[in-house]
Amino acid sequence: MILHNNNTKDFAELIQLTAVHFGISPDFVEKDYWITTVLKKLAFSSFTGSIVFKGGTSLSKGYHLINRFSDDIDIAMINEYLTGNALKTKIRSVEKEITKDLTEIYNPDITSKGSMFRKSVFQYPVATSNRLNSGTQKRIIIEINSFANPYPYAKQTITSFISEFLISKDRKEAIEEYALEPFSINVLDKSQTMLEKLVSLVRFSFDENIDKALSSKIRHFYDLYLLAKDEQSKAYLRSDNFKKDFVELYAHNQQIFDTPLGWQGKLVEQSPLIIDFPALWNKIKDTYRSELSQLAFFEIPDEKDVAVSFMEVIKSI
Repeated sequence: MILHNNNTKDFAELIQLTAVHFGISPDFVEKDYWITTVLKKLAFSSFTGSIVFKGGTSLSKGYHLINRFSDDIDIAMINEYLTGNALKTKIRSVEKEITKDLTEIYNPDITSKGSMFRKSVFQYPVATSNRLNSGTQKRIIIEINSFANPYPYAKQTITSFISEFLISKDRKEAIEEYALEPFSINVLDKSQTMLEKLVSLVRFSFDENIDKALSSKIRHFYDLYLLAKDEQSKAYLRSDNFKKDFVELYAHNQQIFDTPLGWQGKLVEQSPLIIDFPALWNKIKDTYRSELSQLAFFEIPDEKDVAVSFMEVIKSI
């Protein structure tokens, strides 16, 4: 994708035209372009066979299941038997390869780099304005780790909003000129993503400051609501495999994550999400409304519907 390397005026004009076509903010279109650019660099790199794209952004880009943006690109390494400096070097090399057009900025609340993971913040140049107005920030957070369990996964086709707009207008020459063709990348199965989000919520429900902890994960409730409406995910929720897989992932995470303090000794049924979710949701639903309204490019589900859906989901545990 080289549109940003050409005439800035053309780039800005295409952003505006795409935004009007889809009825969304130009800021979302521009951010989507840069997220897609990072993913395309990854897809055409020497690392493409050893990574899996996962997390909430993968539900949007890989499956078109959710209508919200995230700052995060979450990447898991596959079958990494490297250790120590060799593993650290490979993770750093992946990051360097996919962020060539971005500028890293240190953020003490986010930036974190270890031997098995790397989480960094990058800025991209803004073509449409000096300031984003939709609530999304002109940054991308890239997290690469080797302690996830990224299975199962499959190749999914990725496109940008600008590409989809040009395809709808039969502008093949522009797509070729700016290298905006669709591409494929390994994406974590959406059912596994559903599991991970549910386990994450149960885990952080054991935080001593539960309202703050779950508010920081508020997007999971939105994602789970839409996943629960997906037919494949709905069937998985009702299956015996879901219960078995949940127990396995919960045990796996208890072994490798020691925060929040004390959660490693907790049973699922001790979670406040299980014991009294309605009271808990009443404390964080305002965060749901305010945060998701800023991130979603279409109307968000009513918080009452999200609560009802979540209570049905946790019955499957």
